[in-house]
Amino acid sequence: MRAWPAAVVASTLLAVAPARAQPTTPIGYVEVVQLARLASPDVASVRAQEAVARSGIGVAGTYPNPTFSIGTSNQTALVYGGVSVPLVVFGQIGAARDASRAELATARADTRVSESEVRAAAAHAFVALWLAQNVATERASAASIQARLEQSVKTRVEVGSAPEIDSLRTHAERLRADADAAEAEALVAAAGAALGRWIGVPDGSSLRADGDPVIPSPAPPLGELRSHVEDNPAIRRENADALAALARASHERRLAWPSMSLDMGFELMDPTLPGPNFRAQLVFDLPLFNHRGSYVERESNAAAAARARADAERARAAAELSSAYMRFEAVRLRVDALKTGVLPAAEAAALAIEDAYGLGRASLVTVLDAEKARVDARLALATARAEQADAWIEVERVLGVTR
Repeated sequence: MRAWPAAVVASTLLAVAPARAQPTTPIGYVEVVQLARLASPDVASVRAQEAVARSGIGVAGTYPNPTFSIGTSNQTALVYGGVSVPLVVFGQIGAARDASRAELATARADTRVSESEVRAAAAHAFVALWLAQNVATERASAASIQARLEQSVKTRVEVGSAPEIDSLRTHAERLRADADAAEAEALVAAAGAALGRWIGVPDGSSLRADGDPVIPSPAPPLGELRSHVEDNPAIRRENADALAALARASHERRLAWPSMSLDMGFELMDPTLPGPNFRAQLVFDLPLFNHRGSYVERESNAAAAARARADAERARAAAELSSAYMRFEAVRLRVDALKTGVLPAAEAAALAIEDAYGLGRASLVTVLDAEKARVDARLALATARAEQADAWIEVERVLGVTR
């Protein structure tokens, strides 16, 4: 798929429906995860912080300005002046730049964390929209069947082959089915609005899931996935934070070295001297009272704390990966059972009992129960597939998938 600019894709999503005179805007799973990275306001805010950290490298490399002075007096030289040039020659600026580069690496790791979290949130929102649409479809189908059943019962009541109570019962069931269908359709718009929040679409109520969520079949072995736990963005961020703390500690050590400046001056029109007087001196501080030991210790402890956090994130990621994978496999078994056994049986039973009712061999209650079982089986399959997709999204989140 092409990597479209975020603004172009977002504007296309908003413009497609009016341009084609369609009330809804279809969007696929792949487009959703791409837009989450390109157009999400959450990711944009983190990238802005990354730009701030990038500018910090230039700030750290700024060389101090020289100072110039000029003056006069009424006792000696009529004009005197001087210039002081800082001499940063012991690697302080280089160490500051290294520390800033390490801070940039941490900011970039934060961006990867945000991209991973937003991608997962957008993918979950797509699954929720997909499930809402499937529920709405099944509710609409159930309402249609209830309307057809009501008409059939009404015909039987008119010819005297069914009691009047059956007509009242089917009418009530049809009204309930219509209400359920209307509610399900409204929840689809709500799910679309929730999805729009993650992909940069202000009003996503017209969004509709186009196609199913992407689920691998078969899934890679758990052992193979565990070998990629170190790709978890949170672990990488803590490792980058540890390196940044060590870079700051190195910078603090470098600041303990003497800072020097070259001072040069002149004196003109001094009546006590035969001519102009020029002077020069090298000035440097003596690090007698401040060796920056506390600063170095603080940054060293910060590095140790970041490494400890990385260990905690590693343990958390391993546990979350195993849990999500096991849940994925467990739900897969339920999906297979519903798809190959439960749903076909419920469909066949509903059709058979409906035919039997038409022949006067089954009661209305039996027909309604069979129809409810068929709808419940379809909804259970859709729910199970959504749970399976959500579990795999969590697997990808733990592994740091951003595309």
